[in-house]
Amino acid sequence: MRKLIDKLTDGGKLRYTPTQLWYAAARNRTPAGGTSYGCVAVGFILVTGFFSLLIMGTNEFDPDVVRGTLVTAGAFLALVLLLTFRGSRRAKWSGTVEVPMSLSVFRTSVINRWTVVHSRPLGLKDEGSVRFPVLPVLPALPDGGTPRLVVLCPDRDVLACLALNDVHTTHSLALAQSLDQLGNISTGPASAGGPGPVAIVLHDASPAGLAFAAATRAALGGRAVVAGMLPRTVLDKPNALRLRKPLRSGDLDVIRASTPPLTPAEADWLSRGWWSPIAAVPPAKLLTVVARAVDRAEGIADPDRGRAQQVGFLTWPTAS
Repeated sequence: MRKLIDKLTDGGKLRYTPTQLWYAAARNRTPAGGTSYGCVAVGFILVTGFFSLLIMGTNEFDPDVVRGTLVTAGAFLALVLLLTFRGSRRAKWSGTVEVPMSLSVFRTSVINRWTVVHSRPLGLKDEGSVRFPVLPVLPALPDGGTPRLVVLCPDRDVLACLALNDVHTTHSLALAQSLDQLGNISTGPASAGGPGPVAIVLHDASPAGLAFAAATRAALGGRAVVAGMLPRTVLDKPNALRLRKPLRSGDLDVIRASTPPLTPAEADWLSRGWWSPIAAVPPAKLLTVVARAVDRAEGIADPDRGRAQQVGFLTWPTAS
């Protein structure tokens, strides 16, 4: 726990949510997928052998009884082995992979217990205390108090982490979970090509995340800066958290229509139900991703700044 807390807080500097601690604790402890049915098969073999000997013994090993028993036992075991083999393959390619301990149990048996014995974990804040959309402090906003940038993410834990670490104030941006909340942020309509904030989109490496990014692009057009997770970022990192669940209707269409296009390996990974939550990304890395995306988004929100960025050595000064 102390090592996890030190990593999540980046040496005591950052804050995080219970869900982020839960995912951090699950890393390298989540099943890799697939289920071995070897024990089941061995069990059936032992039980079948025992009852076969019992039947033959009670009949004083009569040749006819022995023959019939062996034929029946052999056919039964062949069927059992076939079914266990097929079940093992099905589990390997489509079995559900979840965090071994549920979040509710983790809260009570780990976080609450740790708090009783050692005190509240350093930097841990409840995401339920944050209400969205989150707006920056008004004096820090240009243009009459309307933020030019907004971070859109359907995962409230990610937005809560950003809010708890004052990202909305540092970068003078808003935090929202959906396009519907843009009406509470900007006085302009959230339509493609129209006035309104530039949206930095964060999402899971999943069909649902790709669909969220696609919907935001369709609504905002060039005012959407997608900085969410793609499968390639997970496939390249052996220690990344990988989960799996059954695909929903339409997920395969989302995978095929992804922008940018997915590699065959990425499409295959998602098509087999694998996904990775962006809430599992450590806070320090999450803040870095947002900071880089802010630079891109400011170039879109402010054309003069965008032209200055293209020069390569000149950017507009910002308040320290």
